[in-house]
Amino acid sequence: MSVDIRTLAKEFSLTEETLRKESLRAFLLEQLRTLDAERRARCAKFGATTLAEMDELVRQGMVPEEEILEDFQHVDYLTTRVARVKALLEEL
Repeated sequence: MSVDIRTLAKEFSLTEETLRKESLRAFLLEQLRTLDAERRARCAKFGATTLAEMDELVRQGMVPEEEILEDFQHVDYLTTRVARVKALLEEL
């Protein structure tokens, strides 16, 4: 079943634009939570909380680079995505 945005907006006494904006905001917040949770989980595997801390573990020789590389690259990607989602939220 498909719900028309006009009908839904009317049901909640909102404008279509307000409903669109709030829907986008909710979607972006969910994406932010998901990306950040995965980023934190990958960092936590090494007892770190940030990409910089993971880098420091390698520099200090506490974790071999080949052991952390895949997670490090993924955390770097996730950190970039989190920043982008935050920027999109600010634009709303």
